[in-house]
Amino acid sequence: MNTSLFGRSLVIGIIALCIAASAASAVNVQQLTTPQPMPKGHTLYVGGNGTGPGNYTLIQDAIDNSTNGDTIYVFNGTYHQNLDTKLKKITLTAESLNVNVTGPTAANPVINIGTSEVVLSGFTIIGTTNQIVIKVVSMSENVVISHNVIKNGGYGISLMLTTSRATITDNVITNNAFINIQLQTSTYDVISFNTIENGGGQGISLSLSSSHNSIVNNSIRNNANEGISLDGAKCTDNTISGNNISGNQVGIRFKSAGSNKIKSNIIQDSIREGVLFQMSSENTVNANNIINNKRQASLVVSFRNTWDANYWSNWIGIKNSKPGFQKLPKVVHGLVLFSFDLHPAKTPYNITGFP
Repeated sequence: MNTSLFGRSLVIGIIALCIAASAASAVNVQQLTTPQPMPKGHTLYVGGNGTGPGNYTLIQDAIDNSTNGDTIYVFNGTYHQNLDTKLKKITLTAESLNVNVTGPTAANPVINIGTSEVVLSGFTIIGTTNQIVIKVVSMSENVVISHNVIKNGGYGISLMLTTSRATITDNVITNNAFINIQLQTSTYDVISFNTIENGGGQGISLSLSSSHNSIVNNSIRNNANEGISLDGAKCTDNTISGNNISGNQVGIRFKSAGSNKIKSNIIQDSIREGVLFQMSSENTVNANNIINNKRQASLVVSFRNTWDANYWSNWIGIKNSKPGFQKLPKVVHGLVLFSFDLHPAKTPYNITGFP
């Protein structure tokens, strides 16, 4: 009798322990999966009429005293100093475009973005001829550069090796001596709604292994060399769409670049070629307005590219409406071989959305 009673008590005790353990486990799971609130950053102020520990005379002093998540708000004025965000994941924002930043030390960028997840917005940033205006250092991700005027440097914005997922949007980038926007082995970036003009070299340059980037809805005008240049065998899977690419020496040039898309752009008034492919294959050129370029498109040792449904201002079918002429393809000239747009558009596309 006592042995039986002891056995039943032992079983009941084990069951109770299991239930308690399950309940504790459930509580622990609940605690682990409940999202914890992120700490809110502080706002540090620069310039203006404020005084006290939260207000600074120099932007760099505010950066040095910031921590991750902080915002530095800069009042109108001119600030003569090279800035470096170092390893601070911060937001730098200006009262208006009347916040002018110049970097007196030309050997350093005007603004060096030194880590990931930095936001730079609302400034007028002025460089000198041999200076990078904004440099994003290698291995940085998720940097946002928006609503700035970036001008008069050697390079407007330079994304260094192995940067990724940068957003460059709604800026005016102008009068930089070499390249307005430079990507070097940079991936998954979005360049959109910018005015990119009057560069001494390229408007936008992608080189080395820059891939999976989107260049969309920009105005890219009057650059001394190419509006957009892709140079490198690993410059692949980039999309160029919805841009107004006008008045450049060459509208778009690919050199050894393949598997990219050029779609729904205005490419016009180029001093030389609208589109130039050099040793570049398997790219797609679709539904663009290619208008009044000295040479609409040229191929140099380039094969297996697809041209379809583009509007060409010099297609013979525009000049002669007879049915036979409407069936003629547009010839894309090469040094040896030709390509053809088999379905040229009869009227220009309505392409809008750029600045």
